[in-house]
Amino acid sequence: MYAYTKELRLNKADDFSSVFILRKTRNGQWLKIHYKANDLDHSRLGLIVSKKNHKRANKRNYMKRVIRELFRQEQPKWNGFDVIFRINKFFTQDDFLNVQGEFIKLTEKFIKSDSKEDTIISKIK
Repeated sequence: MYAYTKELRLNKADDFSSVFILRKTRNGQWLKIHYKANDLDHSRLGLIVSKKNHKRANKRNYMKRVIRELFRQEQPKWNGFDVIFRINKFFTQDDFLNVQGEFIKLTEKFIKSDSKEDTIISKIK
């Protein structure tokens, strides 16, 4: 079983800004992902859920819990990324399977695209 510990979180503003500066993103209906490779052996997660998505804190917290749990389950498959999930649209329990499918699809995309970039860079060197 995989735990979601403090070392798996992006907490500092510098960590967030370093991911945003790189400008690698993927978009979906519910989620937007900002990501960059890190030098660690594990991935780290940052979350952004604004009040514009829902004014009630308990609804925003539900969305954060869902993304954290999906990250916890999928993170061991990743090599080492700093990932920020920005919630674009409010979702409920009825939308869970759609959000989960989008989460997996978007993360597979960025893992594949980053590995392609690594092979291109290694060929250049």
